[in-house]
Amino acid sequence: MFHKAGKSEMSFGSRIGFIIGRIAWGRCVGYFVLCTFALGLFTHGVNAQAPCREPVGRFANIEGKVDIQDSGGNQRTAQLNAQLCEGDTIHLGDRSRAAVQLINNAMLRIDQNTTVRLVNIRSRSEQQSWIELISGAIESFSHHPWLLKVTTPYLRGDIGGTEFYVRAEKKRSLFLVLEGRVLVSNDNGSTLLAASQAAIAEAGKAPERHTLVRPRDAVLWALYYPPVYFLHVDEIPPGSGWQERLRQSIRFYLSGQLQKAFESIATVPETIREPRFFTYRASLLLSVGRADEANTDLRRALRLAPQNGDALALQSIIAVVQNNRDNALKLAKRAVDVAPDSTTALIALSYVQQAMFELEDARTSLEKAVQLDSKNALAWARLAELWASFGDFNRALKAAQKAVVLEPNLSRTQTVLGFVYLTQVGISWAKEAFNKAIEFDQADPLPRLGLGLAKIQQGDLREGRREIEVAASLDPNNSIVRSYLGKTYYEEKRSPLDEREYAVAKTLDPKDPTPWFYDAIAKQTSNRPVEALHDLEKASN
Repeated sequence: MFHKAGKSEMSFGSRIGFIIGRIAWGRCVGYFVLCTFALGLFTHGVNAQAPCREPVGRFANIEGKVDIQDSGGNQRTAQLNAQLCEGDTIHLGDRSRAAVQLINNAMLRIDQNTTVRLVNIRSRSEQQSWIELISGAIESFSHHPWLLKVTTPYLRGDIGGTEFYVRAEKKRSLFLVLEGRVLVSNDNGSTLLAASQAAIAEAGKAPERHTLVRPRDAVLWALYYPPVYFLHVDEIPPGSGWQERLRQSIRFYLSGQLQKAFESIATVPETIREPRFFTYRASLLLSVGRADEANTDLRRALRLAPQNGDALALQSIIAVVQNNRDNALKLAKRAVDVAPDSTTALIALSYVQQAMFELEDARTSLEKAVQLDSKNALAWARLAELWASFGDFNRALKAAQKAVVLEPNLSRTQTVLGFVYLTQVGISWAKEAFNKAIEFDQADPLPRLGLGLAKIQQGDLREGRREIEVAASLDPNNSIVRSYLGKTYYEEKRSPLDEREYAVAKTLDPKDPTPWFYDAIAKQTSNRPVEALHDLEKASN
């Protein structure tokens, strides 16, 4: 069980019973609210055949074009759960991302156009592993005791269990510490970096230290943007030019083939004057984390059609994910004003309303969305989330099943069904839905989180925690996921790792009560009642 209250916790809980009802389903920022599992509940997929005797890691996520070259020069295409060997070089193409889970419990998130080599990976924490970043960028996430050396053309870092970001460019290298400490050096000098500090080095120069105000902006490419825009093939009239290429791209997208979806529209001229094309391409770009490029396309769409509610809705989703809620609300309301019949605008508005704790308003927006378009699977999936947030699991189940009937190959519909199954039907059904969701959208952290909760409920805390760590790597700036990871560490009795995750979550979203609530439980059980009460008061405000 994820949370099994002891006597002291029950006594403490009796003092705060009024809060549980407020918090248990009160927060999600576009993610299914899961505190019910925190109070009552909390496999890896089948590994591909390894080309070596002792694999050193596996792919937990693949988006786009990802290739592997072994130490002998042989190349292969990467697949989900494919195992990696010592000496393997991983190369990512344009508009691609990947996540690698190493045997030393570290997570590597790899950006587009990156080449990284696993020089020497050791399973024991007292033995140093070595990764060479040849070009591009990686983010590493691990709070387990471990030693790692990361080398780049102009800078190297010696790291012990922490969270950091590294970029290797043609003329310089950059190390950025998000949590913990890193010693960086080259032949000309060295410096010790703490959280929010970065070092930049060029050829022949010692590393130069900088302090950043918003360090996590460096990993915006790793964030997950929930889908709100859905373009049907039959909305595009048949044609021999860009129309047919767009129709083909939509088919590839619905089958989970993102790379082919991009390739299908790669030759469409930028001079076309069809706002739906640029809005659709923006939604594709968001699915691989390219918010800057997506915003460029959305501005083009709005120049062509200033009253384009779908484009405004996508802009609001970018703003809410990047924690700019005031702008997100402004954009979402404008989207609904200019396009009151747009289900995309209403879905986007529901995300913003939920992020601002306006749950009843969010549900109302979604009820209107399904009335306007009863065949919109995303709207039904979102409505299922909101019904569940109010504890109405019968309506949530019906809405989730409706979404799956409409679009069984969409990750979000399977994910929502999985969570409802977890509360109502059974763990095996839930796991099946989560695994389907992962297959359809490997970037989505929610099915990983759900799968982790399901495994924990079955008593496999270690494997459940590993899935939640994958979820955190897929969306490192998400407060909810970090809170659940902290709660998992708490169940493993791995203080202070749990408190560190709560601290990160509080920083990421100061208005989210979840980390304050979990931290209060942890402090109460460690005999710190005054601090616990303070955190509890923060959670209830």
